[in-house]
Amino acid sequence: MHLINGLEELRERYPLPVVTIGNFDGVHLGHQALFKACVGLAREIKGTALAMTFEPHPMRVLRPAVNLPLITPLEQKLELMESYGLDVTLTVRFDENFANLSADAFVDKLIVGRLHAAGVVVGYDFSFGKKGLGDLELLKSKAESQGFVIKDVGPVIVDGRPVSSTRVRQVVHHCDLASARRLLGRHYRIAGQVTSGHGRGGRLLGFPTANLRVMDELLPGPGVYAVLVELGDGRLIMGANNIGNNPTFDDGTLSVETHLLDFHGDLYGRNIKVHFVEHIRPEMRFDSPQELGTQIAMDVARAREVLAPWQSGAKTPDKD
Repeated sequence: MHLINGLEELRERYPLPVVTIGNFDGVHLGHQALFKACVGLAREIKGTALAMTFEPHPMRVLRPAVNLPLITPLEQKLELMESYGLDVTLTVRFDENFANLSADAFVDKLIVGRLHAAGVVVGYDFSFGKKGLGDLELLKSKAESQGFVIKDVGPVIVDGRPVSSTRVRQVVHHCDLASARRLLGRHYRIAGQVTSGHGRGGRLLGFPTANLRVMDELLPGPGVYAVLVELGDGRLIMGANNIGNNPTFDDGTLSVETHLLDFHGDLYGRNIKVHFVEHIRPEMRFDSPQELGTQIAMDVARAREVLAPWQSGAKTPDKD
């Protein structure tokens, strides 16, 4: 997949571009349906499957006070998008000038004038242009007059409701990892760099942990989780992860720590990915480190049970 960062870098004219447009935050099943339709139409007409996304997220510009946590930071989003067969991904800078582009100009100047689209693939609820005044009906009218094909993709229904980024945020926040997987088609994951922590895991509790400086904005709620840790060298390690403020020690600051099962090695300074498989229990306060250590032993035992399907050395965290 060819990555283009900004319209100013769009210099090549691609053959018969089929364009899909969106924020694609989360790259959930609804987004995946758009990518598959885009690639399918592009292959049908022997064209180019091109996805256009935005950076920063438009909500950061239009409603900054909302403080919307991203499900997938840009790097992870592009990595996921690549796996769906797209030929080109164009990241467009979303700023005040872009936000003020009228719906007509969005189509005439961008979709037709710059991208030379032969086809456009969008979702059933797609809106565009200043104040979101452009809708699917306007786009279809423009397609008829400008000579490109429109394919609109209906909602993907999971558990009786359309899949959406809002739903993903809600279920992750509430530790509902089973629902998150149904919406995403994969385990929810975060990434970060292993840094020094308090050093209590091995010394006081008997369970050394990797303390993570997280790159992601959306974390599951406080608690203990069965996780799979991707080390970046092809290894997939089972683990038990804690997210919280360590109330037993009155830390007061949020930390993300992972105990890797049956692992011996130095991870300090390395970037790792943590895939959340199951929520084991909520965050709890204990009367002593000894009580906490006893509970952690039970947590680790439960994590082993949950992660048993991966003990045979599965190469991907999304094995059923």
